[in-house]
Amino acid sequence: HRIWQRGRPAKEATMAVPETGQPYAHQDAPKAAGKPAWRTGQRVVIQGLEKSPELNGHRGVIVKWREDTGRYAVRVAGKEVGIKPDNLKAEGGAAVAAQLAKKYSGKVGEGSMYNPEAYARVPGAGPKMTHWIGQVKAGRRTMVRAEETAGAEDLPVPIWHGDSGFVGSAPVDVAILIGDVGDDAAKWPNALARVLARFPPAAGRLRRVRQDGKASWRIILNNAGVPFTTASVPPCGLPTAEVLQLTCQDEQCGFFDTGHGDYGEEEPLLRLKLVYEEGTAKGLLGVSFHHVLCDIHGLASLLRCLHSELDASTAADAQPCHDRQAAQDAFDQAPEVTPEEAEAYKAYWPMWPRALERWCFFARKLRSGLRGRPDGAATISFTASAAAAAQLKAEAEASGGSSVSAFEALVCHLGQRLRHLGRRGRRILITKDYRTALGMSTPSKGLQNLFANVVTHGVSFELPESLDEEQLGQACLHMRAAIEAVSLSYVRWQSNQDHYCGLPNMFGGLCCNTWGRALADLDFIEAYAIGMRSVDERAANMAFPLDTAYMQVLPQPAGDHRILLTMPVSDVEELLKTLPPALFDIPHISEMRTHAFRVPMPSQVVDRLNPAVETHHIVARVACVGDSITACGYPKYLQELFDKADINVQVRNFGVAGTTVQKFSEKPYWEEKKMEDVRVWRPHFVVTTFGTNDATFGNWDAETFEQDYRDFCVQFLECLVPRPEVLIVTPPPAYEDGGDMEVQQDVVNQELPDCMKRVASAAERAI
Repeated sequence: HRIWQRGRPAKEATMAVPETGQPYAHQDAPKAAGKPAWRTGQRVVIQGLEKSPELNGHRGVIVKWREDTGRYAVRVAGKEVGIKPDNLKAEGGAAVAAQLAKKYSGKVGEGSMYNPEAYARVPGAGPKMTHWIGQVKAGRRTMVRAEETAGAEDLPVPIWHGDSGFVGSAPVDVAILIGDVGDDAAKWPNALARVLARFPPAAGRLRRVRQDGKASWRIILNNAGVPFTTASVPPCGLPTAEVLQLTCQDEQCGFFDTGHGDYGEEEPLLRLKLVYEEGTAKGLLGVSFHHVLCDIHGLASLLRCLHSELDASTAADAQPCHDRQAAQDAFDQAPEVTPEEAEAYKAYWPMWPRALERWCFFARKLRSGLRGRPDGAATISFTASAAAAAQLKAEAEASGGSSVSAFEALVCHLGQRLRHLGRRGRRILITKDYRTALGMSTPSKGLQNLFANVVTHGVSFELPESLDEEQLGQACLHMRAAIEAVSLSYVRWQSNQDHYCGLPNMFGGLCCNTWGRALADLDFIEAYAIGMRSVDERAANMAFPLDTAYMQVLPQPAGDHRILLTMPVSDVEELLKTLPPALFDIPHISEMRTHAFRVPMPSQVVDRLNPAVETHHIVARVACVGDSITACGYPKYLQELFDKADINVQVRNFGVAGTTVQKFSEKPYWEEKKMEDVRVWRPHFVVTTFGTNDATFGNWDAETFEQDYRDFCVQFLECLVPRPEVLIVTPPPAYEDGGDMEVQQDVVNQELPDCMKRVASAAERAI
């Protein structure tokens, strides 16, 4: 695999791709003799021509190497010209990356990845190479082990109370945007090796062992290692903080090491993947960890330690505690609760008969799924800004909620809104870290820094019965009381209860899992988001059997709150209609992700209980691409026609005024960010309208137009999944020749209609 030389050269230079996989070497220009060093499709700048000085400074693209003349065939200004290697200079490197970043810094759209032409500007990366559109380049994986280890095979780490419920759970994927990953990505594995000496369970493996006739799970400290993958993307290839979560919802994003069976029967408890931008210092760290290893607090501690190894000016956390047996002993020695305390605790974990749970599950799913409208589950992601959270906090305080937090106000506000949708459940299940209580029980053990899962999921509260907005403050007080009730004695009491007798109280309610400020407080990250594996699992365990809306709240370093909400599709539809745009960044319904129904039932029943979005709520996406005829014209009227006909279609305008489909004109659409925005949106139909600007006196070349338009269509047909229908529109006629735009009337009215037919036929044959 190729690794990019991440330094910043003082001047632009070509970077030849060696056959050995070693870092790219800098050189001024390729030699004419031997195998050509520049590839077909590489972007170049022409310089030093004496016979044709008008071409100096123009951009061109390498077509082929002509051995007979010792020149490159370069396509420039619609022509193919033979040019010596000494008169060519490659585009690319840090300078182009900086230009692209500056160009797109003020354009925040749905699109998250780089301009699709950007990779062609990187030396050695032409259209003939692997397309990186929507994908991360294949990287290099190494197994990193702790530098200093002792023989720990005889000292396995036991699974304590906080871990026992996660043995069979799916790993959690977290994508972390980092502003500066350093100049050398090779330093990361070395730093991780030093970190693993402080966190030996991270390099261990989960194994079921038998001791004293009993089988139990243990983390074996065998230093089996942590897989660390280094990969790269072209300049401007990483998503922005605004669209990071949307990108992670795509299973093909390539940010995580999700391979199964690559490590034998014992899968690693931690996997890391560093994706860096070529020529810049930006990067993304994909973390996949098992909840048996740690929770979010423990992950943040490990990452802070890793950053301190990479940057000596930062300090790591205190030495982590790995003594889970001491934690279990402290847990078991917690004082027994009195009958009065037990009665008070029942308010936070009330119990119903187990038979009622079974009946409610089958009765509701069969009734709604087989006799009524099918209603699968889906996840939607949206953002509440810091200002919105502050406004909700002020409203809660004004309605009697003294000293409430913005997080409490946000959760209670959304809980109340779900009740307005007709959801009958008033109870909200929340999570709480109880490390402080654990550390206070045995101060000498350092359990406040326990590297394990120390989060309880067994505490809940009830929203006020009234749906009045003025009850927000009262709801926040109920939530605060539940949070403050979490002590070591409460957690032990709850663990002794029948878990299944408490869950039925969550029917039709809301389960809220907050990640706290653990990751948001890391000063070296810009944003973070989560993958969908754990969300899919929660949907199977909560949304389907309990009809519970499952919400994850991710506080961001910038102060915003990213919210992922999983619940029935019909509820998602209604919620998006009622959320106030002043408080939330509301996505379109087509961005929701559906989940599979995983209860073993006959296939006919499962199909009725778990309809796909395409069959339950069809939303066809139509992308209108083109010049000013599109940007300032028909898409909004097309949307109105669909709406009047009550057809579920979303039309989105991706037009850019003044653009052409020819690559080497004054303003090619290929270089616009909206080109990539279309790809990220995944339209079912792409309507293209080009030709008017191509038909000007300075741009028109019929052969080049047809070839570039054909390539433009193939870009969508080859790179989008599912493959869209591409419709080529003939531009409207021109009623005068020349004019302010210098449009050739004969070309628009006579040549373009025939060109469109040939373009469509050529693109169809190419696929």
